[in-house]
Amino acid sequence: MKQKLFLDVGMDRIDTKYKLEEKKTSSFKTTHYVVAKETKKEIKKEVGDYYVTQFTYETLLTKTNLITKEVERIVKLFLKKYQKTKKVLIVGLGNKLVDGDALGVITTDKVIATNQYVDFLTLPKIALFTPSVTEKTGINSFKLIEMVVQDLKPDVIILIDSLATKSEEYLNSAIEINDTGIIPGSALNSSKEISHKTFGIPVLSIGAPLCLELHKKFYTSVFVHEVMEATSNIISSSLNNLFIKHS
Repeated sequence: MKQKLFLDVGMDRIDTKYKLEEKKTSSFKTTHYVVAKETKKEIKKEVGDYYVTQFTYETLLTKTNLITKEVERIVKLFLKKYQKTKKVLIVGLGNKLVDGDALGVITTDKVIATNQYVDFLTLPKIALFTPSVTEKTGINSFKLIEMVVQDLKPDVIILIDSLATKSEEYLNSAIEINDTGIIPGSALNSSKEISHKTFGIPVLSIGAPLCLELHKKFYTSVFVHEVMEATSNIISSSLNNLFIKHS
């Protein structure tokens, strides 16, 4: 079972007490939602901040730079809240061989790793990891990530994954960034949540709804490869700009 887009809780349930602010341009709309402890059970979402940027398919392909800058702006807002961001572990979740589930792996392949360099003291240490899926490795993704975290001791974890949606309106037309953590391979009973609670450090999740869930089955559109290529370019470029270009 894939992680669900925040908007899938239903717009009739997302009223002013969840929507903190909204930014509209001619190319996209970004909405900042906040889930508090008091409303967690009501909305069935984890406590934290959720940013959802929505756009059209045409905008995704023709105004990539504008969306890239917006994703970079949002990630920067989160990083500003944390005391330490010198060492970052970026994890690409999913299965590269499955349409609609490869976003994390494809994006991570495009991010620049710097953790191996010891002479460039001004650069943040960026480490990349793609644990694949349990069905391929026989090892739970949480366990693999846990081992890397224990060895690397990062200041921040950034997770990248495909999302699912029950609405065609959101399919291939949004990017969500939140700090609530996720459960990789959540259909498996042995899966554990990757979050601040489990690792004691900030965890950011970046995802895009590339799968449509109908009657417990997942579908992708005929444009999934173009969307995945454009979306992975946006997310990877925003992270490279943030950690490398502006360092």
